[in-house]
Amino acid sequence: MIPESIPLLERQILINQCKILASIGDEKEKEDFERRIEILEKGYTGLYPKVFNTLYEEVPLSVYTEISDIMRMYSRINESVRLWSDSEKELLDLASLEFEGFDEDSGMHYYMMSYMVDRMDEHGEYKGRQLKAHNSSIMLKYNRMLAVFSDYENMKKDRYSTTDIQKFIDAVMSMQEEKELPGELRAGTVNI
Repeated sequence: MIPESIPLLERQILINQCKILASIGDEKEKEDFERRIEILEKGYTGLYPKVFNTLYEEVPLSVYTEISDIMRMYSRINESVRLWSDSEKELLDLASLEFEGFDEDSGMHYYMMSYMVDRMDEHGEYKGRQLKAHNSSIMLKYNRMLAVFSDYENMKKDRYSTTDIQKFIDAVMSMQEEKELPGELRAGTVNI
C-alpha cells in the first residue's frame, strides 16, 4: 500500500537512496530518481504513487496458504484417481472437479499461482496450462471442496476411494444446485 504520509527521517533515507540510484543509473533512470527526490523533499503526498509506482501490494500469507491447500487437495485427488481402473473412473463425474485456475479479477490468487508455477517452478503439473478461471465463483467451489479435504486430512486419509471422491463431487454439485434456486428459496424466505 502506498503511504499517505512518510515521517521526515524515512523520507530522508528514501531521498538518499534515490540519490545513490540516480548517480549509477542511465539518463532516463537519473531523471526518474530526481523526480522522486523532489517529490519526497517537498512532501507532495499526492504524488507518492509516483515514488512507489514499482511496488505491488503485499500478498497476504492467507492467500499463499489457501493456494497451497488447494494444490495439495488436487494433488491427492489426482494421485488417487490415477490409481483407479478405467471402470472406476467412469462411475463418477470427475470433470466437475477439474482445476479451473483462479479468477484474475477477484483477488491475488491468480497472480500468486502464476508466479509460483512460472517463476518458482512449483506445481509443475500446471505449467503451460490456463491458470485464469472464467468463473467468478471459483473460490466458492474450491472452498466447498476444501471442507471435504479438511475432513479427510483430520482422518489422516491420503488416498481416496470413489466414495471419497463422490463427496467432493457432491459438495460442488450442491453449490451449483443452490445457484439454480430462485432467490427466495436460496434465502430460505419462501414457505412451502
